[in-house]
Amino acid sequence: MDLLLKTNGFFISKKEDRFYIELEKDGKVIKNEISASKIERMILSNNGTITTGAISLAIENNIPIIFLKWDEPTGMIWHCKIGKTAKTRRNQLKFSESIEGIKFASKWIKIKMEKQSNYLKYLKKNHSSKGDYDNLINNIYNYTGELLDYTNNINEELPHREIKDTIIGIEGIASKYYFEGINYALPKNYKFKERSRRPAMDRFNALLNYGYGMLYPMVEKCLIIAGLDPYIGFIHADNYNKTTLVYDVIEMYRSDIDRGVVNYINTKKVKDNHFDTLENGISLSDDGKGEFAPYIKDKVFGKEFYFKNKKYLLPDFIQKECYEIAKSVRREFLWYM
Repeated sequence: MDLLLKTNGFFISKKEDRFYIELEKDGKVIKNEISASKIERMILSNNGTITTGAISLAIENNIPIIFLKWDEPTGMIWHCKIGKTAKTRRNQLKFSESIEGIKFASKWIKIKMEKQSNYLKYLKKNHSSKGDYDNLINNIYNYTGELLDYTNNINEELPHREIKDTIIGIEGIASKYYFEGINYALPKNYKFKERSRRPAMDRFNALLNYGYGMLYPMVEKCLIIAGLDPYIGFIHADNYNKTTLVYDVIEMYRSDIDRGVVNYINTKKVKDNHFDTLENGISLSDDGKGEFAPYIKDKVFGKEFYFKNKKYLLPDFIQKECYEIAKSVRREFLWYM
């Protein structure tokens, strides 16, 4: 289990082979003892105290201690010997350099494309008169099949970078059809020519980029807590100081942000003063961020998803899936011993 403490003023110390925990909640002091053998990770946020004895107990039992600030990971303490986290990351490196690793991560691209197709089917119900959704959905379906055919029959003699670029290319073509369908569903002053990033060239992309920006640190935090290295990716190109695994995994959740942005625009919550005009593009203003961020937290991050027949809010759902990725990485290590 994970020991997650976000309450201000918590206190953790060592009591034999157990952690002694004391915190105040609703005006009452709560005291508890948990055996170190039952804890996989300690996740600590806000202002609290952990003694050196408790830290030593965690190290002795290969329990990583992860520190958060504003729900973002800022540091980690773990055993200097090979423990679960270190083994996971060593396995991850080996797996990322293999054909099987590429096939494994290509499933995340497939999930993204399937979710894109499903969202266009949803938009078709209310916007069918604005464009040929059937054709767009069919094109994405065909490219999803092409992705499956390619990954199931990879020529293992090809350079890995060429294989990865082909996969990204297939996904990119499908995404063009997808965003064409989204464009149909937008009001005239929010339509866009194409995806634009740094900077956005229009209002839609300014909102979308900010929404993705809220999702990136969430995925990174979930990967770190699961014991994975966010800098070791499977599909996206390795670049210095780039969290390539975040870029890989986030693909599965982009359409959730897309839905939030389209709904935000169509509910007419956006105002002209929500945007700043830059020398070479457009960005959200402080007022825009102040209105848009709470909406995404409520309507997207506050949405429930099923994981193994239980409901979880999106951040917890992503965490569960990152744990599953870490488990898969540890299992695959057996192939490369």
